[in-house]
Amino acid sequence: MKSTAGRLRDKVESFCRHEQLFLPGDHLLIACSGGPDSLTLLDVLASLRRAWNLTLTVCYVHHGIRRAADDEVPVVRKAAEERGCGFMWEFVDVPHVAAVTHQSLETAGRTERYRILRQCAARCQASAIAVAHQQNDQAETVLQHLLRGSGLQGLGGIRPKNGDIIRPLLALTRRDIEDYIKERGLVPCEDETNQSREYGRNRIRLELIPQLEKYNPAVIADLNRLAVLAGADEEFLSRQTEQRAASLVQEDQKGASIEKKALLLQPLAMQRRLIRYLFSRVLQSFHDVPFHYTETVRQLAAKGAGHCFEGLGLCVYTTKEQLCFTRAARGAFKKRQHH
Repeated sequence: MKSTAGRLRDKVESFCRHEQLFLPGDHLLIACSGGPDSLTLLDVLASLRRAWNLTLTVCYVHHGIRRAADDEVPVVRKAAEERGCGFMWEFVDVPHVAAVTHQSLETAGRTERYRILRQCAARCQASAIAVAHQQNDQAETVLQHLLRGSGLQGLGGIRPKNGDIIRPLLALTRRDIEDYIKERGLVPCEDETNQSREYGRNRIRLELIPQLEKYNPAVIADLNRLAVLAGADEEFLSRQTEQRAASLVQEDQKGASIEKKALLLQPLAMQRRLIRYLFSRVLQSFHDVPFHYTETVRQLAAKGAGHCFEGLGLCVYTTKEQLCFTRAARGAFKKRQHH
């Protein structure tokens, strides 16, 4: 009979195969802070290395927030070397970045972390970056998006594979990881900021989820199922939007446009998606478009020529037949919002 650790390892491997997270012979960069989740990720992938002919490099990102991180670098280096993996680490002054960019520490830290991970992956020619999100993280993400009033995309949470980022541990819960750590005798580092209620994400984990579990003990599993269902629907609808846009949207150096009549003939859900698509094409960004912006622009499509709306750095205006999206030029249009 297989040990608990062996069973969980098989579960991760089956999940990786099903989601096609990597291929035999791939070089993976493993983001590892030395905490329970990332140490489990490193240990599991190292155990799969021979069967999959993987090359593994471990990367530690020092955020400049905690003094304890100075001591964690050699701990993670040792864990990597004991498993025959390469090791690299980088420092970034996240508090400085947050102050300069007027972002929260959470947002700046996440942005800088992925920027550095991608730089390191390019340096060692890794084909993918493995990060240690697990099912409890997924549940927290879905709740965070839900509380912000997110649409289907947000309810899809974090995907098992998103471009160059892979998440093998979405097969496991936090309890699974605790069991794995205990049986394998691993000694993870502890991040004291995880217990701070200063961060919104921590309050969801420490306060909201325990309350929800009183109503539904299976809330973690159910929120993960919601993410899977919403994610699949979002993927399908995104493809449909791109197909409709290919025939309906015109683009040039000034921006993009769509025929008002053609837009209004679409189902309501597709109207909203096409408007967000136009925002993203002109902004060259997947920045969230507030719902009231989408609705204001959608209402413009029913108006005649000469109406406009500005938001997110864009100007959307109407001609006789078209709804036009262009980058806002200061003073080019008088800002008018029609509700």
